[in-house]
Amino acid sequence: MTPWGWAILEHQDQFIYRLEFLGGKRYPMTQDVMTNPTSQKTVDELFKNHHHFSLQPKGTEFQQLVWQSLLTIPYATVKTYQDIALAIGRPQSIRAVANAIGANPICVFIPCHRVIRSDGTLGGYSSGRGTELKRQLIRSEGINLPTVDLSS
Repeated sequence: MTPWGWAILEHQDQFIYRLEFLGGKRYPMTQDVMTNPTSQKTVDELFKNHHHFSLQPKGTEFQQLVWQSLLTIPYATVKTYQDIALAIGRPQSIRAVANAIGANPICVFIPCHRVIRSDGTLGGYSSGRGTELKRQLIRSEGINLPTVDLSS
């Protein structure tokens, strides 16, 4: 269990391979949620001090490039999909960037929730409860987006 609900955690020692929320298309919420005490201890520690862990997401070279760029977005700041495409030197690849962000296997700590559309709307969120969860994560950082319709 995380501060934002149930999640799947894949880890070994201090290496985190996946943290994705339940309740979405990839990982629907089921009645049979089981808690592994070792994993729960890891989740608790991860949310207390994530710098003790090494994030090891598995993905293509392009996805890795996008995810590394997400790690440079400061806390309580948002960027657009276009900003990320420019940052990785692929200005024409906005859709591919959005797809790579949607495939992010380590939510919150690789902050895909900090990426919004150029028109100021939230865009999608593939983990957990989708845009409802993205809205919660953005608000939890105190991000105030007056031009963003947070109900979308």
